[in-house]
Amino acid sequence: MKPLPYFSRSQLGVILLLGAALLLVYAWRAHWLFSPSPPPPGIMNLAFVEVTGPVEHPGVYFFPAPPSLGDVWQRAGAAGTAPDKDKKIASGSRVEVGPSGGYRLTVMPGTQLLTLGLPIDLNRASAEDLEAVPGIGPALARRIVEYRNTHGPFKQVDELHEKVLGIGQKKAEILKRHVIIGKIN
Repeated sequence: MKPLPYFSRSQLGVILLLGAALLLVYAWRAHWLFSPSPPPPGIMNLAFVEVTGPVEHPGVYFFPAPPSLGDVWQRAGAAGTAPDKDKKIASGSRVEVGPSGGYRLTVMPGTQLLTLGLPIDLNRASAEDLEAVPGIGPALARRIVEYRNTHGPFKQVDELHEKVLGIGQKKAEILKRHVIIGKIN
């Protein structure tokens, strides 16, 4: 049997300090002891709108409040004046400007919404949009959409846990941070 190595008190102290430092770094990264810092004031209230099509400056724009179509039209450099210039545009919308000056209003893809910190509407999202949500793979996304198509729109996010196979309580809590139930028409 081989004898164990001998460490001096100073060597043991250094090993102990390094171990404690590694443990604190791990706790910090896992948010066990320290909660993440809040976002800067006002950033959570921004409205994000994407503009595509034949405009001078296509892209995603942010506004301090939901903008009108006229504001979006002007900011993106679309030709002419906006058809419904006073119409309010919700955050997370995509304005697709047509070559003839018309437009089509849709929703940004799920990956883009989550990147901007916006939730995905559970009742309007495609399976591809839902795959962007952490913890939802292709099979689970299909099951959610199939359940919605068969049984109608969700009324609460909690229904995911109760009615969709493969979503446990833990996963449902995670999903609540990324999905919402929009207005049902």
